[in-house]
Amino acid sequence: MAKFARDRFPPGFFDLPRDAGETLPVAVIDRWTHSDQTRETARALLAPHTLQGTVVSSDSAGLTRLTRELPLIAILAMVNHPKEFVHAYGRAVGGRAIGVWAADNTQMFYPGDVPAERVLGMLLAALDHVGRECEVGIGLCAHAGEYFELGGGMYGPDADRVELVAEEHTEGGELVVTDTLAERLPAGHAFALTPRRELAAEFGGILRVTGGPRLEGLALTDFNYPAPYSADFYDGLGAFTRTGRQSAMPRPAYEDLAVVLIEREREELDVPEVAALNDLALAAAMKRIGGELLRDLGGTEIKTAGLISLFTFDDCRVALDFARAFRGTLAGQGIQCRIGVDAGPVLVFQLGPGSRDIAGSAVNTASKLAQDRGVFGRIHVSDAAGRRAGLGDAEPALRFTLSGVELAAYDV
Repeated sequence: MAKFARDRFPPGFFDLPRDAGETLPVAVIDRWTHSDQTRETARALLAPHTLQGTVVSSDSAGLTRLTRELPLIAILAMVNHPKEFVHAYGRAVGGRAIGVWAADNTQMFYPGDVPAERVLGMLLAALDHVGRECEVGIGLCAHAGEYFELGGGMYGPDADRVELVAEEHTEGGELVVTDTLAERLPAGHAFALTPRRELAAEFGGILRVTGGPRLEGLALTDFNYPAPYSADFYDGLGAFTRTGRQSAMPRPAYEDLAVVLIEREREELDVPEVAALNDLALAAAMKRIGGELLRDLGGTEIKTAGLISLFTFDDCRVALDFARAFRGTLAGQGIQCRIGVDAGPVLVFQLGPGSRDIAGSAVNTASKLAQDRGVFGRIHVSDAAGRRAGLGDAEPALRFTLSGVELAAYDV
């Protein structure tokens, strides 16, 4: 999309109600969108929220296939165990969790005074432990840089870099690091690093850690990661994970819903501080647009974070009407988006006033349709959701395989 500019959008485009501050830093966004939007102003606004250190992001491997084969609660139990280890190992060396870990990915921050070799040795030990005891593998990416912590999440180019590499370019059991983190290792270190040359053009230097010393003797005590579940649900999930007994399995109330996942395009790159605040302002615009459309069409906003917004609906026809209206509203301001729609049983978690998260195969499939195979300006609707939305007179135009699962979708 074209470069962000204050005079490009109509008055009120970024305005949000004050209760939106549960998920977005409304005061910061308001000050930014009404400022001169210079780098100096951006740095002043972000100064209280700027962190220097290492962020480690993780993503699970092979879940797309498993979500089609196993009940949702079994999937949640599978991803619960690795998340507990990631948290326990990270806390043992001075890290802290970022955000709420509702999905299968995690993120932790390590202050600059935690040595790079200590972080890598801990991560290798954690991956060994996950490999021994967990049914689902995880991939990890570690990056040292500057981050802006706002609204419970990390923002800025460095945050984007580590998250994208972890989510899109790691496999189960793999640890990769950026060149900036590798440069912080002491001379003569014992870690074996192999360049991932295929990622250099998009992400700069990325190296796979193929060997090295494990950090031994860590006291693993804090397994309770920031989960969206109630205490009873979390305890039940842990008991089921440890024992495998069906009697211990939580039995939550599923909802059969249509899921709409919207990803907007990135703006042209700018200086880091300005880019981070522009991203927040555009997230605010997406949240406002979604709220206005929901008042007319019904449905529920689950969350808006970064480039992504998630919504649910009881009716697939309404979900598709919403997706079309959202796309049209953004396009009217010169912003393109790509959208995935699926339907099925999901669990919606209430995190607090105005704050939710969601889990389920339909979420995973909608993400794949939008982010993995999506095209900006188009809506990809799964076969199941499309037929419920009245698109079943024609065969789905798209057929592809993602993570070992064959998917069919309508292109709208």
